Amino acid sequence: MPKSLPDRLSPRTNLSRHIAVYAMNSLDPKTGAWTPTAIASIEIAETLFRPHLLVVQMEDDGMEPVIRRQAYVGLDRDDVTARSGEIYALDISGEGLVIKRLEPDIAGKRLRLVSASSRHAERFLAQGGPDYLVIGRVVWVIQDL
Repeated sequence: MPKSLPDRLSPRTNLSRHIAVYAMNSLDPKTGAWTPTAIASIEIAETLFRPHLLVVQMEDDGMEPVIRRQAYVGLDRDDVTARSGEIYALDISGEGLVIKRLEPDIAGKRLRLVSASSRHAERFLAQGGPDYLVIGRVVWVIQDL
């Protein structure tokens, strides 16, 4: 009969969990704001989970090759303070969720949105303006290579 493993090496339960995946382009017809609409459920490793995790499926190619179309993107909804060079999801009025690298321009009081793809031009939004809401920082991506 095999010896039992020490506690620190014992197999753990709950190594994964199922979590809802939301569409990026579901808009409230009255307000134009993004509305969380579940489209699927995936199983993720427990190590990828955090208390205010939101998972979306990338719907465009603006961040390719960093984040590919159809990738599952984990967002930390507790991290909404734009830090230069980090990638965030924003709810932009009339567009739904948009995932871009952010570069705050304090002097110009605006936020620069940068795509990974050269086919997409950079954009600027008034910093703290009413036309957008930072939903969360991208903390992981699950995608095909």
